[in-house]
Amino acid sequence: MVRQRTLTPSFQGSNPCGPAKDLSIALRSFLLLSVNDNWLSGGWKMYQYTDRVSYSEVDSELNLTYYGLVNYMQDCSCFHSDDVGVGVHYLAPIKRGWFVTSYEIHINRLPRYLERITISTYPYQVRGMMARRLYTICSEVGEVLVYADSLWVLMDLEHLRPARLNDEIIAAYPQDKNMPKFDFERSKLQYKSEGNLVGKFKVTENHIDTNGHMNNSFYIDVTRRFLPSEEFSTITVNYKKAAMLFDELDVYLVELESSYQVVLKKDDEVYTIVEYK
Repeated sequence: MVRQRTLTPSFQGSNPCGPAKDLSIALRSFLLLSVNDNWLSGGWKMYQYTDRVSYSEVDSELNLTYYGLVNYMQDCSCFHSDDVGVGVHYLAPIKRGWFVTSYEIHINRLPRYLERITISTYPYQVRGMMARRLYTICSEVGEVLVYADSLWVLMDLEHLRPARLNDEIIAAYPQDKNMPKFDFERSKLQYKSEGNLVGKFKVTENHIDTNGHMNNSFYIDVTRRFLPSEEFSTITVNYKKAAMLFDELDVYLVELESSYQVVLKKDDEVYTIVEYK
């Protein structure tokens, strides 16, 4: 059996977890719309696809791994960007790339093995050199399993500095007025305590993405292993500096009043702070 992805634009309605009422009509509409230049130039406000959690994506308890969780969100962003014409193939020749600077992920329940899920993303505040994305991951019956907020910066990969969004990129990401509302703290994490050195981590070829640094999906997977327990429902990640190939990072664990921070450092410089609570 072939694993199937169904890509579904925002003509479904405002429900982030709702499938199209008549899939055949929706797919025919999608094919007609996809060749309409005027529609493409307007972008997709909300973008989603459906998938099924595979055995290779789950842990020993048959729950989706945190690495897999971030990958689903990241893939949704990439599918969206590529399908509106401003993805990897557009950005690479002009030496541009999106770097995520923060995630705030709220987990009601992790998806399970064989579960069919819908992953949705809503771009907003697309301006200047930055953009935000809201994500939801929902069950087949519409239960919100995960919701998350993220902040991204467009980088000039040649000079390694932020770059302004051009008109084509901005036009590709109109904001959906029916974007769902969630409460986010959008905290800028502070590393106030040295904490305890609990380990070291080395970046290898397997961690590197097309931007030449460690892919953001790995940071939660790496830091989570140093927690004394996994009793948390919110993960906040602040990326301070990109880890590069063969970087050797020190891992510090900081215990706070109601949470833990796992901090990746090199030569006293903070690369990433991940807070679990």
